[in-house]
Amino acid sequence: ASRSLHARAVVLALIRALDAEAAAFIPEELAGEGRRTASNIHGHVVLCALLRHWPGHPAVAALVDEVLADDAASVCCHKFGYNVAIEVLAHGLTAQRGLILTSLTGHVQRFARHRFASQVLERALQQSTAPPGARECLVAELIRHPGGLANLACHCFGTHIVRTLLRMPGTGPWVYQTLLRAEHRLQKDRYGMKLLQEALPGVAVAAASAVVGAPAGATA
Repeated sequence: ASRSLHARAVVLALIRALDAEAAAFIPEELAGEGRRTASNIHGHVVLCALLRHWPGHPAVAALVDEVLADDAASVCCHKFGYNVAIEVLAHGLTAQRGLILTSLTGHVQRFARHRFASQVLERALQQSTAPPGARECLVAELIRHPGGLANLACHCFGTHIVRTLLRMPGTGPWVYQTLLRAEHRLQKDRYGMKLLQEALPGVAVAAASAVVGAPAGATA
């Protein structure tokens, strides 16, 4: 029923109206169908609602564990599943959040460039309640190679990851210096240039001055 548009509305209304025990039949009925539900246009909305309301209920926790079992990374990369992964990071149990972060580790540059997984990664970097050391592993992998960081700054999805790193107190200054060293390269890319304008005062003014001062007929 959760994978039907009209049934979804009924299920969501029940989740809002009932308490955890009265609505326990919903996650119990979905047991064994967790991955299919998370990958469905209507079903994933029901999963997200269950996570927001009763993440610690045994039936909900078991359903989420089922979704994340074996290959949590594929959930992060799915066009609907990534929303479930984000809700897990926001409301899930500590072990479940750890599974998401662990699944991103090791291939973080690839996930940073992925349309859906990059949004999960961005949320993971913002997650102050991540399991100890898990977020730090992601950060360390992202900043390990300055050239890789510059590549992300010039990517349509990766640039959001770099922007998040810039806002992190312990990482921002190092990322700032890395962008400074790659300034010439970033100025040639529209995403890199926008990031520079936000992060480095004076870049936008300098770029505008270059255009104004260019000889007639010249292009910036």
